[in-house]
Amino acid sequence: MNTETQNLISKAISYIRSSYADDLTIADVADHAGFCTDYFNRLFRARTGFTVMEYVRFTRLSRAAVLLRSTSRDITDIAFECGYETHESFTRAFGSLYGRSPSEYRSYYENVPLTYADIADKTNAVRFLHDHPAFHPVDTAVVVDELLQKDAIRYGINAIVMYEYNGTQFVSDKDGSYIGMDTFGNSVYADIVSDDPAKIAEYVRLLRGFAEGTSFSLPGEEADVVRTMGEYGILAEPSVCWWMYRGDILPHTPEFTLRPLTVDDLPAVKAFAAEYGSDWKVCESLTQRDVYHNARGDEPLGIYDNGELIAIFRTMIYGKYGFRIGELEGAAVLSRYKNAAFTREAYTLAINHLVGNGVMPFCCTQEEGDFNPADYGFDVVNIVYTAK
Repeated sequence: MNTETQNLISKAISYIRSSYADDLTIADVADHAGFCTDYFNRLFRARTGFTVMEYVRFTRLSRAAVLLRSTSRDITDIAFECGYETHESFTRAFGSLYGRSPSEYRSYYENVPLTYADIADKTNAVRFLHDHPAFHPVDTAVVVDELLQKDAIRYGINAIVMYEYNGTQFVSDKDGSYIGMDTFGNSVYADIVSDDPAKIAEYVRLLRGFAEGTSFSLPGEEADVVRTMGEYGILAEPSVCWWMYRGDILPHTPEFTLRPLTVDDLPAVKAFAAEYGSDWKVCESLTQRDVYHNARGDEPLGIYDNGELIAIFRTMIYGKYGFRIGELEGAAVLSRYKNAAFTREAYTLAINHLVGNGVMPFCCTQEEGDFNPADYGFDVVNIVYTAK
């Protein structure tokens, strides 16, 4: 499939995702993409695995599944929002895809957190496989298991946090390197997993024109990656660094205390929010554990000074096979306490809390501020690059 056709298919997919609630027809989508109707439906199925109307239906129902699990809205309202004119037609369509009625689905998943993996589809991987038959599909669980067994420290952040949680769809060639594909909104992201810079450069070349955004990650020396990309005529720039802490408890002063926040701390959180200007979504974290984007691993920590909540630290805990890592997402600090010395104390307390509970801290930085991971003993374990 040439680049122009790829772009038209991508355009059609974006149109469906933004207009799924409208009274769409094959002719509407085909016309938007610039194809005749009969030819376009065959082309769309060959490249995505769906007919046009199957994909419209899938998009509508996957959105409905999110609303059923993340809100208490009336089922009829959800049906209307997702493009169905009656409760009955919505119930029939939903049951045929998910095997349960909307009310049964909501009840079944009442205490199960919703993640990106629950709403992921394989459309983009199917498109890629159609255009590159040398590749074959690989189960995400297989990739996650392989990377954790190979080197959990080196690959654990991507394997547990990104691939398993996002429901990343993987393809591989005969050499065993992987391309993972995720979709967020109308954007497609491809992540390349390989130890070979030359292989990464080859994959980036294949992905040009396919994905709206292409990232690739590699544990290794930045200079080697950038040089190899240049040999292939590709401008690559590091965009994100992932850091992992493998040390022991850090020395700290006993002036402040830190502990996980619970529902009993809601009055203190509200008092903090009145001065800070926001509760940083902590009230939601404490009272709605199963809301979309609010998994059970979300653990807000409170830093206290003589019984007063003066800072909130956000952490997210992930784990598999006994390997547990915790993301340091940052701290919200009352202005009267905000300074470099307190920032260091806050991060020290959060690191010590995680380490003391058998969790390896990690963080993501795009630019340095008051917190520099290297000053705390963190090591870079992965660099994510963008190709231009």
